[in-house]
Amino acid sequence: MTEREVAATRIALLELSEESRTAREGHALLDEKRMLLATRALATIDGVLALRRDYAVAWATALAALRRAYDRHGVHALELWPAGAARPQFDRGERPQGERSPVDPSPEAPECAACFRALLELAGTRAARDAELWRIADEYRRTERRASAIEHVLLPELQRSITHIEQALEAVDQEEAMRVRMLGKRARAAS
Repeated sequence: MTEREVAATRIALLELSEESRTAREGHALLDEKRMLLATRALATIDGVLALRRDYAVAWATALAALRRAYDRHGVHALELWPAGAARPQFDRGERPQGERSPVDPSPEAPECAACFRALLELAGTRAARDAELWRIADEYRRTERRASAIEHVLLPELQRSITHIEQALEAVDQEEAMRVRMLGKRARAAS
């Protein structure tokens, strides 16, 4: 017996056929969505990989600038340098009221600050792209589960129900045909 208990009627057969057609259309749409998400994920992965390469280069540049500034000023003098006027866009902290002039002006310290500001901005962009990739991957997994459920559970169940009803209706039709023949034979025999 099928999982669905439905009366073996022509109306039930039509309803199940319509439901099966709708489920196939839904599966086709989910399959198309899967392909679009996969394409979008591949494009996003390319962007993420490029950002990671850029970040690695910016990180190496910032570390080299930090080493040069450290060699020139040492750790104590270097931490006295102001952060500078330009800050990353996502920084919401208070800004210093006035810029202090460094005791030992040098090109190394401002260069180091600029390299780390660029690194922070790149880190924010990289984090946003990584998060986008995770969202796409989650949506792809959900779509895959739904498409798989329709393909492997719902459609086979509907097909079994349709087959069961068709067989039951065919048996009823055969019974009816046999009755008509029997009545025809009785009518001919009685006349």
